[in-house]
Amino acid sequence: MAKSKKYYVVWEGHKPGVYNSWSECQQQINGFAGALFKSFGSLSDAKAAFANPSAVKSSSSKSKTMYYVVWQGKTPGIYDNWAEASAQIRGAQHPKYKSFGSKDLAEQAWKEGPEAFAGRSFKKTRDLTDAEKKRIGTPNMLSICVDAACNGKTGDCEYRGVITDSGTQIFHQGPYAKGTNNIGEFLGLVHALAYLQKSRSDLPIYSDSRVAMKWVKEKRIKTSSENPKLQQLLDRAVKWLHENTYTNPILKWETKAWGEIPADFGRK
Repeated sequence: MAKSKKYYVVWEGHKPGVYNSWSECQQQINGFAGALFKSFGSLSDAKAAFANPSAVKSSSSKSKTMYYVVWQGKTPGIYDNWAEASAQIRGAQHPKYKSFGSKDLAEQAWKEGPEAFAGRSFKKTRDLTDAEKKRIGTPNMLSICVDAACNGKTGDCEYRGVITDSGTQIFHQGPYAKGTNNIGEFLGLVHALAYLQKSRSDLPIYSDSRVAMKWVKEKRIKTSSENPKLQQLLDRAVKWLHENTYTNPILKWETKAWGEIPADFGRK
């Protein structure tokens, strides 16, 4: 049986609108931090949702409350529904805005301004309990962080490392065919360790992948790649871990508290 036709609404993206194919939708959301989109089974439903996004949100009682900071728009402020927020953005010259899952972070962003929150997504964040805030704390910005991206259809993966406080990219490798996100995360961590060792730096390294952190700690991986080049890189990374020592702490990036890791490729 042929798959039913789908239509895609992009509320937040390079060019918001209704699109007839996933490829068109992807062009509007790829590389756009905080993209907001959804698929619909009919064109009429998609057009109605684009015109009245609050109706889509209210249709599900389990929907997570989102907060929208509008720094520049018709009426700047913090909004708890997209219908009101989008009304401040549409037609405004050079609007600046971002979505947050955490009210606390939204209020912080409103006070600090858009520059401190540029280039990252905070949609997965949530408000923390006092105990969580005490346990998690804040990230050490004097560090580097790594992240990977993998195309689910082609299996191409890539990874990169950036300076945490500035987001300056210090290395980027790939894409490599027939990879996985875990492979990219692991290679990124080992690359960062080798980079810092060469620089004689004891900076900590952040990763949002517990799997990759475990593989580095155990000095072994629990996967392989059909791509000979990628497998060669994995073997070399494991060999490096066995032949070298390091003092750099490898720390977990707490996405729900701090937003997407600064090394994120911005394609979610």
